[in-house]
Amino acid sequence: MRIEILDGHRNIGGNKIRVVDSENDGFLLDFGLNFSRWGEFFEEFLNPRTGKILHDLLKLEMVPRLNIYRDDLFDGKFEDPVNHAFLFLSHAHADHTGMVGLIDEKIPLLMTGETFAVMRASVYTSNSNVLTQLGGKKRRKASDKDLENGIREDLTVSPGNSKSAERLTRRVSFPKEVELNDDSTVVDMNSLWKNELFVEPVYHSVIGAAGLAARVDDLWLAYTGDFRTGPETAEEERYWLDTLGEKRLALSLRTSRFFENLKDKRPLVLIVEGTRVTREENVENTEKDVFENAMRVFRGTKNLILVDFPIRHLERLFTFLKVCMENDRRLVLMPKDYAYLLEMERVEPLWKLTDEERSFVRVYHPGKVTYINLEKDALLRAREEGILLSPEEINLHPEKHTMVAGYWDFPHILDLDERVLNGAVYIHSTSEAYTEEQEIDARRFMNWLRYFNIVPFGIREVNGNIVFTKEFHASGHVSPQGLEKILNELNPDYIVPVHTLNPGWFVERWDERVLLENVIVL
Repeated sequence: MRIEILDGHRNIGGNKIRVVDSENDGFLLDFGLNFSRWGEFFEEFLNPRTGKILHDLLKLEMVPRLNIYRDDLFDGKFEDPVNHAFLFLSHAHADHTGMVGLIDEKIPLLMTGETFAVMRASVYTSNSNVLTQLGGKKRRKASDKDLENGIREDLTVSPGNSKSAERLTRRVSFPKEVELNDDSTVVDMNSLWKNELFVEPVYHSVIGAAGLAARVDDLWLAYTGDFRTGPETAEEERYWLDTLGEKRLALSLRTSRFFENLKDKRPLVLIVEGTRVTREENVENTEKDVFENAMRVFRGTKNLILVDFPIRHLERLFTFLKVCMENDRRLVLMPKDYAYLLEMERVEPLWKLTDEERSFVRVYHPGKVTYINLEKDALLRAREEGILLSPEEINLHPEKHTMVAGYWDFPHILDLDERVLNGAVYIHSTSEAYTEEQEIDARRFMNWLRYFNIVPFGIREVNGNIVFTKEFHASGHVSPQGLEKILNELNPDYIVPVHTLNPGWFVERWDERVLLENVIVL
């Protein structure tokens, strides 16, 4: 067995890993966007050229030189004899899936149905991006007509609305049966790999996260992706069941089931995340804490409440929906947010809203003239269901509504009356700013809050510095203490740390069992 850490070795995010057996058959684990590396060369208005995207990324060493790419984007070949059986996508965060659009559509994408639903909603509620493209039409070589119009002959161009354009048809595979209504071709997971293979969901800050285990030559190899732990005592489990419900409790116990299934797999090589082993945190919140802290804020105000969380974190959406139900408020989603809910319940009935939950959901009608794909479908669906809400309706009864509105949504609050915004409450329920650009965005966002006299929770400004107080956020990653306990109980034969800035933390505890090379041969 050969393990190649192509990216994500000594940094957080951008995971790209390849596993190859003795017969040169292999598979890929994630194909994410390395944000720190990307930021060295690109930013919002400076990007690789669409017409030569793989050329540019290869030249800047942002993607590996493997024969895994779409032939309509790149017609070159490398000296690489490996046959790639599949690409496993652990979860729908961009640092793990953000470059999947480059992958040859003939290589099956293995993931949970929930991950597929979140990815699809992300792609089809935003402008098309080659990096994340799941379907659509293949790009083509510049034609004679393009050359006449000044386009260079070595570029690829979009086929536009041409009916004769070749479709990009993805091969996808799931651990259990999933119904699709797009151009994807479903491949049976049991046919992907010549030896034993299983995928088990784990608990993370996006629904659908999963780990993988496969038998490679004479070894078992497991990959955790990103994960966190749930309640650890019977009392905690009872609280989750009583306050957040059976589905949420089952979700929180997914990680323990994954590691339980690994205990009899020997010899075992574990590729494991270590995001938080370098972070000094004095806050160890769970979704239970987020719920309780939000309840206190909701009970303390009769004004409009604005909440901010990443919508693909659907578990957090269900937390705030539960809080709204307890306080007789309607949770008001943007159309793109409602699209996530609709897509998730279509693919995974487990997350279908109950009639009672649905009665507390509304969809805001924003002042937009252009809607994108699923976003438009969701808006029209909301209108048909009678839950589409105008700004005037919120102005009439702000105390009855909670709007989901983050940084990019705030221009839409300009349609609300100043008297409604004055004294409104904003709850920051997402991660802190990690980059200089995010710090700038946070300062700009505080201008909005100050201008309208909106009272912030979870974020504040102290002596000109932005402070994130984190009482409405729970990390999606396992704590150092939790990780140490899991690894001691599992006792893997070899440990390969990824998604971490401090692989030495692992060496200090498990010494020679920790493998730190970029290429590992066993």
